[in-house]
Amino acid sequence: MITTPPELRPETRARQRAELTAIVAREATRKPRNHAVPVLAAAAVVAVVAGLAIGIPALRQDGAPAPAAVPAHPGSQAIAPLNAADRNPLGALCAERVATVARTKSHQVLDGFRYTDPPSGAFSTTWVVIRIEGFWASCGFDAKGNLNAMLPASPRQPLLHAVELKGAGTGLYAAHIKRITVALPGQAPVQAVLRNGYFYTALPYVRVRGPRTDSAVRPYTVRGYDANGKLVYTSPRTDGEVRAGFDRCYVGPDGKIVGFGTAGAHPDPKTCLRSYIWRYQPN
Repeated sequence: MITTPPELRPETRARQRAELTAIVAREATRKPRNHAVPVLAAAAVVAVVAGLAIGIPALRQDGAPAPAAVPAHPGSQAIAPLNAADRNPLGALCAERVATVARTKSHQVLDGFRYTDPPSGAFSTTWVVIRIEGFWASCGFDAKGNLNAMLPASPRQPLLHAVELKGAGTGLYAAHIKRITVALPGQAPVQAVLRNGYFYTALPYVRVRGPRTDSAVRPYTVRGYDANGKLVYTSPRTDGEVRAGFDRCYVGPDGKIVGFGTAGAHPDPKTCLRSYIWRYQPN
């Protein structure tokens, strides 16, 4: 049974609409970027939504084996695919939320899975990925079926970093990343599930505690490894390190500027850091 969601907090709704509007507008124009754009638009954070629920007391499996981690590592969290009867209603809920900006509810459900034994307090335990109006959205649901997270992404979206955390242990990654771990303070790293260009973990939602100063420690530590097992990315540890990253400029694979912060109105591309391109990567 689908319940009517309560009104979101104004700041949550404004953030959600800003992120989706930027992606929809980019897909509508489909024009190449020939000038610098603000970093903020390229690094939109996950939109967390609350109150939308559908009863999914016992998600069925379609008999297919759960995808194995490649390679298997300690700390992996087991998952099982959803069959069409389970993932389609969840995809419709995801599309309903996205349609507040996308102007349509017409969508295609591309993927769906659940964690078979999520830890207590895990924020999102079931995920679906849909395509709607030319871009993708991955929506997360908690153990009670509440839609609580949405990760929109567009084709060839710039990634300022090889791995970008967008929520509670979830986010986007570049194609050369083959393994990702996420750790909370004082806990062993959890192996993320890498699917469709998104990475997922069943971890609690943790906020930065205390005043938001440059010394405030970020709650999630994210590490990315390449095909040879080499560590090629470690997430910023403090708010200050995050802000310092936004003050840099970034160029795409073609050498053109894709984003810059407060470092200067027209930075020299030769002084900028390399960015990456996100692609939907069907499993």
